[in-house]
Amino acid sequence: MATLKDKLLSSISADEMWKHLEKLCEWDRSTGTQGELEAVDYVKSVLESYGLPVTVHEYQAYISHPVSGGLQVTVAGETLDIPAKTRAFSANTPAEGISGDLVSIQGGTNMFKADNAVNLISPQTVGGKIVLSESGSRGSMLAAKNAGAVGYIHMWPSDEDVIHEGIVTPVWGTPTPESAGNIPNFPIISIKHNDGLRLRAALEKGVVNGTIHSVTRTGWSTVRMPVTDIKGKVDDFVLVAGHIDSWHYGATDNATGNVSCMELARVLEQHKDELHRGVRIAWWVGHSTGRYSGSAWYADNHWAELDANCVAYINIDSPGSLGATDYSEVTAVPETAALVTDAVFELTSQTPNIERPMRAGDQSFWGVGLPSLFMLLSNRPQGQRAAVGGCGMGWWWHAEEDLVDKADRDVLLKDTQIYAHALLRLTQDEVLPLDLKAQIADLQDIVASIGSQAGPAFDLSSVSDGLSRLDAAIAVIANLPAEQANALIKSVSHALTALSFTSGDRFDHDPAMPLPAFPALDGARKLSKLTPNTNEHGFLLTRLVRNRNMVNHAINQAIAACQAAQAKVAA
Repeated sequence: MATLKDKLLSSISADEMWKHLEKLCEWDRSTGTQGELEAVDYVKSVLESYGLPVTVHEYQAYISHPVSGGLQVTVAGETLDIPAKTRAFSANTPAEGISGDLVSIQGGTNMFKADNAVNLISPQTVGGKIVLSESGSRGSMLAAKNAGAVGYIHMWPSDEDVIHEGIVTPVWGTPTPESAGNIPNFPIISIKHNDGLRLRAALEKGVVNGTIHSVTRTGWSTVRMPVTDIKGKVDDFVLVAGHIDSWHYGATDNATGNVSCMELARVLEQHKDELHRGVRIAWWVGHSTGRYSGSAWYADNHWAELDANCVAYINIDSPGSLGATDYSEVTAVPETAALVTDAVFELTSQTPNIERPMRAGDQSFWGVGLPSLFMLLSNRPQGQRAAVGGCGMGWWWHAEEDLVDKADRDVLLKDTQIYAHALLRLTQDEVLPLDLKAQIADLQDIVASIGSQAGPAFDLSSVSDGLSRLDAAIAVIANLPAEQANALIKSVSHALTALSFTSGDRFDHDPAMPLPAFPALDGARKLSKLTPNTNEHGFLLTRLVRNRNMVNHAINQAIAACQAAQAKVAA
């Protein structure tokens, strides 16, 4: 392992990646466009020149392209044009726009986390009006629509002089009949932070009337998505991927991630005969204008194979950004946290704080049960960050300014080496380096927290007891041959990942909105605050009882698998 790691890390070439980065940034790579198709063809040709097999999957994706957006406001009798952009999946307005009085709703600064704005939205506060808020949460936008608002203006929380592109649907991947109704059916546009502050100041002095214009092009597109395989000695593999589509030229979101994946493929192909487990590398489409359409499609159409043979998912998004030398916060799940910490420390001498993954960024595989590591990695230092969701927290995220000059050759090399370090542990360790005890301990802590708030209103002792029994049962892994140990680790890990990160349906996708830990049980926190014998209390209690049954069943199945393995050892 040490010898292969040294060979692999030293083989990673910044020059090779930079050559491909400059080429990919010749194309605007919005999904379904000619630019993206050119980029897919380029990745395919490069991989084949490395001697790699490439499968290009083709499917129909439901995609929305923003075309134009506008905002006019009337303040003290004067009409002003405010620079604005519409969002993917925003509703189209009539040619004359949609008008209404503006209402200010205070919001948070992180679009991936819930904030208090949703609690300030009601038919009384926003009905018939246009909401002005820095809350970029899909929950706030849906609440405003449902409360009768006629439009939504998202004023960016940080004060960079750009308007960021974005997507407003909470539907993860291609909609289903059940989820399609959650696509917003009213216009949502973006403006700069300082323009929003000026509008808010005007509102303090009197009525401000606004007119929103929004034009989007939404419908089905034929898309193509490349995937390559580097086979190992066994059928198990690690999935590595990043999205190939972008807003505009997307140098650091995510052409840098694309070339990092290409370089990993190149060096792994050179050492394929030494790999124990294989590596599958994909370049997702539909990330930006299809709400993670490509990764969701892949999870749906390769579910059984992923469940049987995939051991982990390395998500590569926005590495190598200019000035991104801070590794103090890195994303991983509990069972991969040690892998991530070791890789970052060995290559940077920094010890990261491990953050729980958010419900974002092509994390489409928690239903399958895949433990994940990374998404974003290196960041700009504190004080140099914008309120954005990538590009090392650089202000150019989702903007025309994300060009090659926003990438950093040295950071890209370091980030790719970190990915390779963690990847090799997953491919080469005889027994999978997934810390099930850490995963179980995390779930026990979450259940204890929920239980402390639920009190006597809802009994979670059966879940706590089940997790304790599972924690004891996994001790059998130490006594199993490697092949049997790995099969059991995958089985237990997949079951617990689905419990920790999804609402419980392993074959569907939760919305792209903030989701609490252990979602199936989190509602118990609310139960003790509700009046018994009311509809709200009774309906929630019924749901929680069913969810507890589902959770206990999954835990008991994991325990049974451990007991079956123990019986084989005893025999």
